[in-house]
Parts: sequence; structure tokens; C-alpha cells
Amino acid sequence: MNTLLRSSSTLLLLVFAVSLFSQPALAVWYQGNAQLAVDGADLNVIRAAAIKNAIADASFQHGIMITAKDISLDGLLQSSKTELRSEGKIRRVDILSEEVIDDILHVYVKVDIEPLFDCSHDNYMRALLVTQLPVLKPTQASYGAIFDLGPQVSKRVEQQLFSDELVAKVQLINQVFIPKSVLQEPTFGYISDTARHLADQYHSQFVLFGYIRDISLFEQTTKGLISDEVALRRNFTMQLYLFDAFNNKMLVNQSYHGEADWNFNATYTVDTYNSLFWRSDYGRVVLNTINSAVIDISNTLTCQKSLGQIIHKNNQHIVINIGSEMGVAKGDRFQLIKSEALPGQNGDVFNILTNEETHVLTVVSVDAQTATLASTDASLFDNSHLFDLVSPLAGY
Repeated sequence: MNTLLRSSSTLLLLVFAVSLFSQPALAVWYQGNAQLAVDGADLNVIRAAAIKNAIADASFQHGIMITAKDISLDGLLQSSKTELRSEGKIRRVDILSEEVIDDILHVYVKVDIEPLFDCSHDNYMRALLVTQLPVLKPTQASYGAIFDLGPQVSKRVEQQLFSDELVAKVQLINQVFIPKSVLQEPTFGYISDTARHLADQYHSQFVLFGYIRDISLFEQTTKGLISDEVALRRNFTMQLYLFDAFNNKMLVNQSYHGEADWNFNATYTVDTYNSLFWRSDYGRVVLNTINSAVIDISNTLTCQKSLGQIIHKNNQHIVINIGSEMGVAKGDRFQLIKSEALPGQNGDVFNILTNEETHVLTVVSVDAQTATLASTDASLFDNSHLFDLVSPLAGY
């Protein structure tokens, strides 16, 4: 007799499958599968072994020779910490389905293997401005009284970005981005205007903003041999936009989704500041959804060129808004980029960036957040203006 197991969670073993509505930036996904006989054994043990074997199968297709014992499931069966020096590393595992057929457990997974980056990028670190991520429909927070989930998620996004070796500075501000309608996606123009306004206010090239779209509850029925089981589950869907305000370019526009059993009683007021919440099924899937998003953001930023903005100038020097925190050092060379905003149809604005290749600037002094540049070309100071940009020359 066939028994269908609920994908991505059971009462016996916590399994969280974070799925993306669209393929993440720079992610390389490989599918793998495994089959193990149940034969009356502990389902905990069988499922853990099958998932490990499926991950190993997917990795083998990528040309990576690892065995199941090399894979750490980390209690979540969500991401392997196995480091692969020459090939990259396994970052995320999406458990697609689990099914018992004739006493054999079939497991199918999708594994995100980090590729070796072949994009050209400078050696400077990135600064990122992050807005608060509000719950788009606050009434959905009534069940459990998790009205402060938005600030908690925002803080954890900031913390995970801080731990990224590429991002030197993360600034979480007390502003929110709310679309004009909860029923329609915001237009590019609306997103662009928001990002450029924040960039002008905080002098930041990269801006991350968004909202928590869905935290609704639903019931899921699992067919059993004797009777069906009904579990109360909760969605967590987060929409994020990563925008390069200097280039007026959308870098990430993705919706991240996870779901898990909701283990709290209807009358229980959940404290999202308490570790009990974050150790629950739902809290852990929220953390893994955030982790999935942060991976994509980091990968995307890796292949972007750092641009500095002129924040002060005189007849001899130019001061830009990136310094030693970003890796800028004395002697580094930049070229001037002229920025011109041109109006388009429907109120859109297009940034036209023009490289002034003959105008080379050299860093003569640097502190944590700014650098002072000079040039032997006196005409450069007449041709440059506040809020113009500079780009690192090759080799920096």
C-alpha cells in the first residue's frame, strides 16, 4: 500500500524546504534522489540517511566526489556545511518530495552548489543600506500576536549580512517600503524612485528593501495507514529588492517562501524575542528563508563594481564616500564618471554614466569612511561636480 509522506516536514524529524518562486541569482541547482527500504526501521534514521544520499547524488552530478558521511544536516536538513576547496560548496538543499512506495522511501532533493565566480569584480568590499521589512498584512499577525515579526526579521537580515565577508558595512534604517497596493506588484519606477531617494539621503550605492508578504495559516492533511493527520501550518513569504541606485539598476527582485508547522496554541501570545520561538519549526524556517535570501544578495553583490560618490571637492582634491572600511588604500587609482539623469516616458528616470577615461585620480589619504583623491590634470576639478562618481581602475 502506498503512503504519501508530507513533503518538507514530519512529526518525527524537522525538515524545512525553503523554495524560491524564481531561480536565485548565480545559483547552480542540481537534482538528486535516493531510495532506502524502510523495513520496520526508525523513520528518523531512514529519512536522514536517504536525504544525505540524495544530496551526495546531486553533488556527484556536479563532478564533486563526496560521501553521505561528509554531509552535515545541521539539524535542519537544509544546508550542508561541507566545504569543497576546488569546486565550491553546497549552500542550500531544497527537499522536493518524499514518498513511501512498497515500503521503500523515495527522496528527491535540489542542491544549490556555489560556482566559482567568473565575473570581473574589484577587490573592494560593499556597503549596503537596509530598510525595515514590515508585515504587509498586519491582520495576519493576529494569530499568535506576532506583530513585531517585521522588526525581528529585519534585524536578523542585518545580522546575517554583517557576517558576510564581502559586506563591510550594513546600515539598518528605521524606514519602511510599502507598495501602493497590496494586490499589485510595485512598478520599476516606484522602486527606482524609492531606492534613489534613500541613496541620496544616505549616500549608498546599494539599497535593500522589501516586505513580508504572507504569514497566513493553513491546514495540511497527511494520509496515514489508519487515519489522516491534520497539521496547522504557517506561511512565510518575503519579497526583497536589491537596487543599485547609482546605475539605476535592479539587481534582485525575488520572493522567498518557506512554511512549517505552527506549534503554538490559538490563545498563546508568542514572544518573538524569545529563543523558544526561533527554535520552533516556524522560527527555524524563517531563519533559513532569510539565509537563502542573504546568499543570493551576497552572490549578486560580488559581481557588481563599487562606485564612489564625490561628497566634497575644492581646487586640489576630491573626497569620496568610500574608505579603508571598504578596502581603499593610499595609492589606489580611480577614474571619473559623469552622471546625468534623463527623464523618460511615464515619469521614469534613466541614469547615463559616462567614463572620463583621461581623468585619473589617485588616493592621497584615506580614513575609515572616506578617501581623498588628487590628480595631475587640473582640468579634472573643473569638470567634476558634487555627487559625480568614481570607478576603480583595473587592478584595484
